[in-house]
Amino acid sequence: MAILLSACVLALANQSQAGVLYVAADGNDTNPGTKTKPFATLIGARNAARELKKAGPIDIIIREGTYYLSEPLVLEPRDSGTAHAPVTWRAEEKKRVILSGGQPIEGTWQTDDGKLWFIDLPEVKNSDWNFRQLFVDGKRAIRARFPNIAESNPFLYAIGGGMDHIMIDPTLVKASWGRARDAQVNIVPNWRFFNQWNTVTSVDPLNGRIDIADSERHGKIIPGNWFWIEGVKEELDQPGEWYLDCAEGRLYYMPDPGVDPHTMSFVAPRLNVIVNAKGEVEKKTHVEYVNFSGLEFHHTTFTLGHIEARVHTDAAVQLENANHCRIENCHIENVGGYAFWLHLDSRYNMIDRNTVLNTGGGGVLFTGARLSYMDDSKLYTPGKVAATVFPILNHVTRNTVKHCGQLRYYGGGIHLDSRPAGMAMKPGNYIAHNYFTDLSRNGIFAFRNQGGNIVEYNHIHDAMQTTIDGACIHFATMNHLNAPNYILNNWLYDIWGYEQKPNGKPKRHLANGIFLDWSSSNTTIKDNYVYNAGGAPIKVIWGENWNVKKVGNKSSETRIVPPFVDELGPEGTATSGIDLESNHLIGHVIHYSNSELVTRTGNWKQQKLTGLVDLFTYNLLKAVPRDRAEISYTLPIEEDGTYQVALLYKPAKDNASNAKIAIHHAEGVANIEWNMKKGSIHGFAVSIGKYPFKVGKPAKVQISTDGADGAIVADSIAFVKVDKE
Repeated sequence: MAILLSACVLALANQSQAGVLYVAADGNDTNPGTKTKPFATLIGARNAARELKKAGPIDIIIREGTYYLSEPLVLEPRDSGTAHAPVTWRAEEKKRVILSGGQPIEGTWQTDDGKLWFIDLPEVKNSDWNFRQLFVDGKRAIRARFPNIAESNPFLYAIGGGMDHIMIDPTLVKASWGRARDAQVNIVPNWRFFNQWNTVTSVDPLNGRIDIADSERHGKIIPGNWFWIEGVKEELDQPGEWYLDCAEGRLYYMPDPGVDPHTMSFVAPRLNVIVNAKGEVEKKTHVEYVNFSGLEFHHTTFTLGHIEARVHTDAAVQLENANHCRIENCHIENVGGYAFWLHLDSRYNMIDRNTVLNTGGGGVLFTGARLSYMDDSKLYTPGKVAATVFPILNHVTRNTVKHCGQLRYYGGGIHLDSRPAGMAMKPGNYIAHNYFTDLSRNGIFAFRNQGGNIVEYNHIHDAMQTTIDGACIHFATMNHLNAPNYILNNWLYDIWGYEQKPNGKPKRHLANGIFLDWSSSNTTIKDNYVYNAGGAPIKVIWGENWNVKKVGNKSSETRIVPPFVDELGPEGTATSGIDLESNHLIGHVIHYSNSELVTRTGNWKQQKLTGLVDLFTYNLLKAVPRDRAEISYTLPIEEDGTYQVALLYKPAKDNASNAKIAIHHAEGVANIEWNMKKGSIHGFAVSIGKYPFKVGKPAKVQISTDGADGAIVADSIAFVKVDKE
């Protein structure tokens, strides 16, 4: 034993000098990981790499083959490299390496009628392996459904409903749907810009009612909403369909006539993620300088029960609190969610020259701790530090994304979800030279408080194919004081926007080339070419947008080609030259909940308000004149200069028309009265003037109920430097 241990230590010592470890399908994790004696698993290589002296770069070379993983590759801060000695996981040169989150379905298929075949899967019976995707000969097969996908109008249509049920024509409802143990409806509800997967709990054929479980009830079901139902054995009636009976432990499949399934390949997903590089946000630790090159990622699951329909958090490769990592020249196909997901404090990462095909979700997802509209029901990652961070200063360049959103419609090439209001003035991310096509929804989407993003030289077409009210490039920043966003030199066309109709003739509308939604502000839209949009070439709505510039854009109903066409997509090299890291504002947004910067006295009461058409809820403070109350916001001034100060509050009839506000600045105190009955209809920023501030001098905004003729609202204060001296 001592001799064997010494040999292993010596082998690892030799490897540390070479800085190379090998993995092969015919390897063994008791091997030293050399070229002639490779490891068998990624976990074995990871564990060995932890023991190496990281004086130089480490390459983990994966030999040709398909690796069906039993567990994800989880990387922690201790698996990091350095700027001079990165850790790179890469495919053997010029060889194909597939990292699969699935399991091959192998064994003996049987049939009773020569049409419907089945295979017994004992490991499924009464276990938690309940797959809802099956990949047959490299393609996502059709789970038994109604109506059949080959129908000219392959949808059912609600004639009514609610949050918990769907009403349809009673003649269409089948009792078998209610008997199915794992049937779901895939429905586009109310606003028709996302879909949700709801498990069927019961049906009433007499009255045409379908009840759905208390999960993913994101939108009310109203007349005209379209859907199908799947996961019902009795609906397995078309070649290419399949059904899994978990209780029976049996998989059913109907091949084309005369085809023996023994001649076909079947893979069912088991893992939800293949690589998870994860630091600890509350401890402020990161995974750093880890690279992935030339690898393929296939066969991951998609999950039900997401807390937000617009942000589905399934992804094959996840970077959480990860910095300076690179994913390049990789191929992602047949996964259940996004290809890549950057979460929380992830910076300076590069996602470059990857190909993404046939995903259940989209290409690249960016998220913070709160998702979407950021109300209390959308908290994904709790924690004090988590609430303050979001991925910025990353580059997503020269990638190709095709055929995405096959399960979750609210996806696209890139989804930049909402970030904390305190980060709105920070730099964003660089998105350039990508090629996106055949998209369920947006090409590029940026949500609440997004700022500082540069989106240029992208080629995007055939977007908005499953829902309405979006765009090839769709920004909905809900903020007047975000860092500047730039949308430059993009080629956008064939933006469809389909609302399905019972007559089988979809209505095409609300599909734009570029869409500034929710009063998006501080945005330059320049030299973009747009044609064949199902809405407007460039649409800017709500009339409260600050500092929007539209220059040199061209649009047409028919084909137009930009003069910079050779610079578009992965082979282009042109750039606007805008520096990402410098693309920020100086200032801050301070919410009333910030105990370090906000003090208050008196009787303030928290109120919950509902946003536009009940899309979200949010909280603010109110005080009435009879209750003496005051709130004080201290402004953390970092540079001397003139600053614009703004209030964020929701106007209301019972608010005061004469709210007393004192702005303490470098030259004294400005006392003003403010009409809180008026303001931004959405509760966004309204300017209350420009004032001089200096570091170390008084910098405070106080609001009180003194002399008020109505309620005083306390939400947030914002300040931004407006001079350049």
